[in-house]
Amino acid sequence: MKFIHSARVACFHLVALSCFGWITFANASEAETIEKLDELVARGFLPHYQLSTVDSDGVRSYRAKAYVDGLVDITEPQPESLFAMLSLSKPFTNLLALKMVDSGRINLDDPIEMYLPELGTASEPGNGAPNSTTSNRKIIVRDLLLHTAGFAQNTELMGLGTIAERYQKDQIFGLHCLNGQEQQSLEAIISKLAAVPLQNAPGATFKYSIATDVLAALLETAAKQPFEKLITEELFLPIGMNNTGFTVPQDKHNNLLALYQPLVKTYPVPGDYQRYQPLSVFKQKSAKVGEQPGCISAGTGLVSSVKDMQIFLQFLLNDMHLESGQQYLTNDLLQSFLSHQLSSHLGTSPLSRSLPKTKGDGLSYGLAIHLQDGGLLTEPDTYDYLYWSGFSGSGFWFNADRTMGGIFVSQLFNSDQFLLPDIAENIRH
Repeated sequence: MKFIHSARVACFHLVALSCFGWITFANASEAETIEKLDELVARGFLPHYQLSTVDSDGVRSYRAKAYVDGLVDITEPQPESLFAMLSLSKPFTNLLALKMVDSGRINLDDPIEMYLPELGTASEPGNGAPNSTTSNRKIIVRDLLLHTAGFAQNTELMGLGTIAERYQKDQIFGLHCLNGQEQQSLEAIISKLAAVPLQNAPGATFKYSIATDVLAALLETAAKQPFEKLITEELFLPIGMNNTGFTVPQDKHNNLLALYQPLVKTYPVPGDYQRYQPLSVFKQKSAKVGEQPGCISAGTGLVSSVKDMQIFLQFLLNDMHLESGQQYLTNDLLQSFLSHQLSSHLGTSPLSRSLPKTKGDGLSYGLAIHLQDGGLLTEPDTYDYLYWSGFSGSGFWFNADRTMGGIFVSQLFNSDQFLLPDIAENIRH
């Protein structure tokens, strides 16, 4: 009952599931998976969803469903509808970094202080004590791609502790970009981060963190141009993802899907179970997502569409070949995006240990890796599928043999990865 455990953790206060009985996705067929998703929408547990499958030749299927109950009618999303990617933003920043490695502008083993000197004196480890250095190991670019730099998690998302609380207090990282709080640049975030000790020695542990935003600041410095412009011109436009970015043009605001969050307030329905109030609009002005370019979060700030994600998946399934026939990355770097890269001393399944809602056995330079039963991270032939998802439940996956992949989008804030791995395991052919 894999979904039961995940749902308990990830659904936050969405205990209304217990009123209806648990909906289990484990070992379901594609048709059964769609039926269960439709049921979650009909009962108000999901505001809407989009589900699409893709192979190397293009789109195979697309389905969308939205919640309607006479009180709240949610517009059914379309392939061109724009959604907040949240942590689904991270693989794209990493992919851009690999492109810059490919062109010789940065090196994976470069100390980050070459580009961000203010971070060269960061003390570690945690405990809030300044200059408590216990290791001579420098943070390198590779650490930023793998979340092994030693930065802390943020209490706004997960984890507790003195340093994480500093992140929260100083707004070093978080979701303030999405809900109208103070806007800040990458430069401002780096300046604040430099004043906070590391949580761990660089390379000592995997810890999901602000590393992707630090990476964006580094790329911005190395390329000598704003990160938003850099990733648009060197990644999104060459691939054909014309509706992906940190800003939403005024004429496309109506295409932007609102984020939703679960409520704990119940109300009685005569002759029926005690139901939860329909999911409410997340406390943000959705048209403001990405509208102010002063807040560029490479880890959480992108906006995209299912149509663009279909293009991206097809790009991955075709060995990253562009329409021109040119390969975006050389083969070695392409394989690094598709194979496990964490050091063996970090143990097995570090991603799942740090993020319990995931099912990642390994981590590439941008993706979680799920193994076949008995598979080994050192043997890519035993990989089952690769994926990534975000805090709104949206994500993508593809088979390790790259014969097909899929996209799932649902803008339910705080749902994290609670559905995507199960969907990925069920829709594989």
